Parts: sequence; C-alpha cells; structure tokens
Amino acid sequence: MKIILTEDQYNELNVKTFKEFLYKFWDSEKKRGEEPTLDDIVYQMSGVKKGSEEDNRTIRPIWYDYNGGHEKLVEKLKKEILYKELSFEGNQNLKLTFMVDDIESYDDGRWKGEVDISCVLLNGTVDGYVYNYNSDEMVMKPNMDIGDQYAELEYDTQDFEYFLKDEIQSFLDPIMERYGIPYHLEMLV
Repeated sequence: MKIILTEDQYNELNVKTFKEFLYKFWDSEKKRGEEPTLDDIVYQMSGVKKGSEEDNRTIRPIWYDYNGGHEKLVEKLKKEILYKELSFEGNQNLKLTFMVDDIESYDDGRWKGEVDISCVLLNGTVDGYVYNYNSDEMVMKPNMDIGDQYAELEYDTQDFEYFLKDEIQSFLDPIMERYGIPYHLEMLV
C-alpha cells in the first residue's frame, strides 16, 4: 500500500516529530537536574539560525509551548528582574547599579516573542575621561561618578551611552538566554 502525502502534510509531520524530539531533549535535561534552555545545540540539530524568521516560526513557538506559553515565561522574567536593583562590574572599571522599570511584551503581527526592557541607571562609577585645559587633552580619571562623566562629556555622550547599554546587555544576556526570549533594551539615563 502506498501513502501519498501533500507537502503541507509532510511539513506538519516533520514539525510534529521535531516538537516531540525537543520535548524529550528538554525533559532529559530536567532529569539530569539541569534547567532546559534554548541551547545552541538545538539550532545545530535543526539547521535553523538563532534569531532568524525560521527560528521565530518554528523553534521558539515550541519552546514557548513547552514552558506553558510565552506569557508565563514573561511573568517569570518579571518576577526575577522587574523593579529590582541590579548591580554588576564591567569594562573600564565600571561598577553600575540599575533598575528594570518596565518589561513590555508585544506582537508585531508575524510572531509573538520579543520583549522591550526599559531600565534606569541608578548610580555607578567608571574610569572616565576629563578635559585637561593645561595640556589640552582628555585624561583618564579613575572611579569617576557616571553622572560626572555625562557632565564632562556635555553634548558628546552618544559613545558613552552605547558603552553603558552594551555593558547592561552583557549582564542581561545570560538571564534572557535562560528564558529564551529575544529582547530590545531601552536605557534611561
């Protein structure tokens, strides 16, 4: 007996099989006492590029379903970081404390998944730069207050803001990887 499948039926069968495989993979991680994540191995096995449209259509919806839905993951994330003072140390002797004051989930029409995270800088220090009028050059000043660095830079703060945003993203990336939620960061200074 021959069974003839349409292309749509074949694709649906492949997605179902892949979903079952991923569920078993994540369940085995739980049995080993590990927290299931969207590891790079999932993307290597599937041949799907992380963060691509195909990822958003195929792998992430399976991940969200496995975890009880996207909204449930966002709620767990909010419980972990929303309205909490978060501190870390980074490049250029950065010591920074900030607070996540908003996490907004949205649906862009194609897929549901990305969140916007807004944070406020509370305080910190960095090896900053000040203008030395005697030598007519910028010199490094260790452990400078971040507010003082902004004042010193006056209107040329864009590079400094990019630096701070990159450092905050480096701090948030491992947290966001655990939840498997893509995000966009807004920083209020």
